[in-house]
Amino acid sequence: MDHAVLPVRTGSYRKVLAAASIGSFIEIYDAVLYGYFATVLAGQFFPAKDRTAALLATFAIFAIGFLVNPIGAVIFGHLGDRVGRRSALAASLLMMTVATMTFGLLPTYGKAGVLAPALLLACRILQGLSVSAEIPGAQLLLMEYAPAGREGRNVALNNVAGNLGGATAAVAGLVLARSLAPADLAGWGWRVAFLAAAPIGLVGLYLRTRLLDSPAFAALGEMARQGRAPLSRALTTAKRGMLVLAGWTAASAVGGFLLAGFLPSYLIAVAGLSASDAFTANLVAILLQAVSTLAGGYLVDRFPLRRVAIAIMAGIAVTVVPGFLLITGSHTLTGALVGQGIWAIFIGATYTVGSVLALTLFPVPIRFTALAVAFNVGITLFGSTAPYVSTWLVAATSSPLAPGVYLAVVAVIGLVAVAAGLPARRTERPAERMVTR
Repeated sequence: MDHAVLPVRTGSYRKVLAAASIGSFIEIYDAVLYGYFATVLAGQFFPAKDRTAALLATFAIFAIGFLVNPIGAVIFGHLGDRVGRRSALAASLLMMTVATMTFGLLPTYGKAGVLAPALLLACRILQGLSVSAEIPGAQLLLMEYAPAGREGRNVALNNVAGNLGGATAAVAGLVLARSLAPADLAGWGWRVAFLAAAPIGLVGLYLRTRLLDSPAFAALGEMARQGRAPLSRALTTAKRGMLVLAGWTAASAVGGFLLAGFLPSYLIAVAGLSASDAFTANLVAILLQAVSTLAGGYLVDRFPLRRVAIAIMAGIAVTVVPGFLLITGSHTLTGALVGQGIWAIFIGATYTVGSVLALTLFPVPIRFTALAVAFNVGITLFGSTAPYVSTWLVAATSSPLAPGVYLAVVAVIGLVAVAAGLPARRTERPAERMVTR
């Protein structure tokens, strides 16, 4: 049984949506803020002798924080498949809230020396452990509450919450950049932006502790605690599906992290835009992502998943390099708006498609683990390193188009993964075959 065995009232579903989406909002908010304030953080947490080295070190810590994601995915995946989706999500949000609050209170290099970047890294690791469960777990909870045929549209709302988190970060960065002097922005402005997420996390934690678990998990009963560990069963019975989802996530994550974590600095340093113009262009691109996320949910509910996935990933592969050409050739706000927008509209849809892949590829008893591990492997190896790799590629090749070429190559990998790994026709979902071995 894959979907709700009990009717879900509108009021209760709204609570599920709110509780699930708050964590996604904070996760993307934090990630986008880190990218927006990367140049500020580089100056605050590293010596100012070499700006490029400091920026690379800042992005390196961003990436290293994600190296623990697969570890967190195993831990929270096991908890989500054995104890319940709700318990895993409550624990992850508590950890994320503590890490975010601490992040905003860290001492700078000028006050603490090498201890400052060490503490920055510690916060990023704690965030990495917590976020490993947030987006996959929240999406899973929502899809398991959704009626058959509406999974895409329901999970799209959660993805929109993530996009709104990015948009809120963009607005915060834009307002702070325009209203504060550079010294004030570097001194305390960035702290305010991070600390603002802490109260939201506490509200989300309260909501999650008051939820019932998903009907699909509840239907398992004691069977959820029997048999081999979920990770062992997933690696034995769902390897192909995990590879497909990891390949898809790699392309989706590179695009998302380039857009939210790399493009703001790129537009300033390479395209020559002012900070306010760079934040404005990026905000519009993130809002386009939100619209395409909803469109992706509608498409996967109405049309064959494989066809939708192929069309979306092909769209990224053919539009991203022309987009970067437009950005670097015009050096204008309009060029940045259009250059980002023509491929951002596909990136948003990849988030929803990736979530629905989990329902198709994985059965209920191992679904949290298989989804979280595959998702976080793609994020860790490709997404989290995208800002660092892109910065290095621009410096090494002297080509401002290098990040676009990189995304195009990874998009082809994602395209091959779904074309080869998904059946041409709809088949019975493995989710409906209760795997208990």
